[in-house]
Amino acid sequence: MRGSNNQWHAAKVVKIVEETPNVKTFSFELPYPANHVAGQHYELQLTAENGYQAARPYSAASTAKNMPLLELTIQRVPDGEVSPYVYDSLEIGDEVEIRGPFGKFFVWDDSITEPVLLVGGGSGVVPLRSMLESHQASGSETQMHLVYSARTYDDIIYKDAMLTSKETTITLTQNTSKDWKGATGRIDAALLKKVLDTYESTPVCFVCGMSSFVGAISDALQSIGVPMENIKTERFG
Repeated sequence: MRGSNNQWHAAKVVKIVEETPNVKTFSFELPYPANHVAGQHYELQLTAENGYQAARPYSAASTAKNMPLLELTIQRVPDGEVSPYVYDSLEIGDEVEIRGPFGKFFVWDDSITEPVLLVGGGSGVVPLRSMLESHQASGSETQMHLVYSARTYDDIIYKDAMLTSKETTITLTQNTSKDWKGATGRIDAALLKKVLDTYESTPVCFVCGMSSFVGAISDALQSIGVPMENIKTERFG
């Protein structure tokens, strides 16, 4: 049985994908079907040999409606308490404890009929990727587009999907590739306005990333006419 969202369950690693030099996606097999709304997060807990426990929240990386696996995309934070061990040491067959899902504000499902703009910086793209996949799976005809900022080409998470998606605009803040033909520089009001000009009405905006990034994007959106009540944010760091 599932039990409450607050109950810890053993979760086995069944697949690991290296997304970038410091980001991996882990697929976990749970004792119950994963069933979350895009944008929700789970908590992952590690227990040391001496009994010390540490837990951190991670956004669900993909859509899940009674699916057998849960995907969490985790960035290695050098001074982090959990992510370095998960990134460096967790292997297929290992078990951790997971509980969730949690979160009700920063979520998307097909009951939202307004157009949607997603804006992510770095690993802030993780819950937004879940929203994109959920949008596609639902068959919703509501307009949705992602504007995504990464430092370099090698730092693009979910590279294959992002580079081929017509619903995604990527900009590199520290472009080091001569072959890159896309946008460069930080996401600013000009880039956001260019995307918003393709919308027939003001969208609901989901913004996720470092606190400084989220603050700058929120200000930029308001400067081009998006009301604050249309902006939903998720911050970390």
